[in-house]
Amino acid sequence: MNTLFEVFYQTVFAFITILVLTRLLGKQQLSEMTYFEYINGITFGSIAANMATDLEPNQTWPHLFGLVLFGLLTLGMSYITLNSRRAQRWLEGDPVLVISNGKILENNLRKSRYTVGEVLNMLRTKNVFDVSKVQYAVLENDGAISVMLKPEHEPLTAQNFLNTSQSTPKLPMELVVEGQIIYDNLRKTGKTGKWLLQELRKKASVGSVNQVFYAALESDGTLYVDKYQD
Repeated sequence: MNTLFEVFYQTVFAFITILVLTRLLGKQQLSEMTYFEYINGITFGSIAANMATDLEPNQTWPHLFGLVLFGLLTLGMSYITLNSRRAQRWLEGDPVLVISNGKILENNLRKSRYTVGEVLNMLRTKNVFDVSKVQYAVLENDGAISVMLKPEHEPLTAQNFLNTSQSTPKLPMELVVEGQIIYDNLRKTGKTGKWLLQELRKKASVGSVNQVFYAALESDGTLYVDKYQD
């Protein structure tokens, strides 16, 4: 009976601790997870399970300490990734282009540790059964795939019915994220930092890139700008 009581109160203790920590860490744990968040969730569960069922004397508090410490480390890492683009890229990685103009990019697949079969399976879940119809397919950080079809294979809407030019679409390019210029993407678009600053002043009347929360060159060539102070 004492054993059951110990398991009961330790389980309740672990449950409440996990509840408090997940509230502190925010809703990101509830959404689709990156690899880091997936491993994080497994570790949380493992520590909590040990805390709930370990009947060795004086082991509850060490488990609790480990659980809280792990939560604080996760919170600290979240803060760092929110404030550092470089840390975010190192921890979460970047989206990877795996199909371009109907062609599978084998090297990018190998770097992402994905097989052709896995990518084809994910395309089918998007109701895409013919790779040749895909303009771009991007593997996201959470393991999902985003697909842009070629214009002639897009579902018919009033907008693309009126647009008879059917020009080849381009992937939107992030140029500014949280006040930091993404120079790699800027070079891919063939633009310069001077051009970007001129466009930001013209488009959003900003004097410094630090005022820009997010800016992207859209697929139609227009610049989308979102300022910190909207």
